[in-house]
Amino acid sequence: MVKEDQGIQILEDVTSRTGMLWERIAQFRKQIQEIPGALEHHTPEMDEAMPLKHHIKDGVYTREIFMPKGMVVISFIHKTNHPSFFMSGEMSIITDKAEVKRIKAPMVLQTEMGTQRIAYMHEDCVWACVYRTDAETVEEAEKELYTENFMELPEYIINRNKQIQ
Repeated sequence: MVKEDQGIQILEDVTSRTGMLWERIAQFRKQIQEIPGALEHHTPEMDEAMPLKHHIKDGVYTREIFMPKGMVVISFIHKTNHPSFFMSGEMSIITDKAEVKRIKAPMVLQTEMGTQRIAYMHEDCVWACVYRTDAETVEEAEKELYTENFMELPEYIINRNKQIQ
């Protein structure tokens, strides 16, 4: 857990670095991975601390995550445009324009292809995303919808984000 002033400082530090936002986030992720006790995606510790609920039916995948107060969370890079629903809580996020913004639920956001977020939870938070997919398993859906490497995105998305530095 991170104290509120530390959480905001972490976000501001990432936005003050040079390079594309994805590169800044990748540098930050590397630093975090070196901290003992840092949580990684798809581990029992992560599943316990930030449980995910998955629903796949009739071409729709819904993913809901609980994120506890005091956590700093790094999302995957989204490979599609889709609606996101901030259902409860309050957090500060780094926007696609590399700005720190405090947001409060409830709210609906449109997540654009190429979006990757870092967020600090001021309160316990619940966030959900809804996707169109032909996937039949969570693993297939995640492979189709997320990446950790921005170079897997279409060139026009990479070029667009080069302008936001």
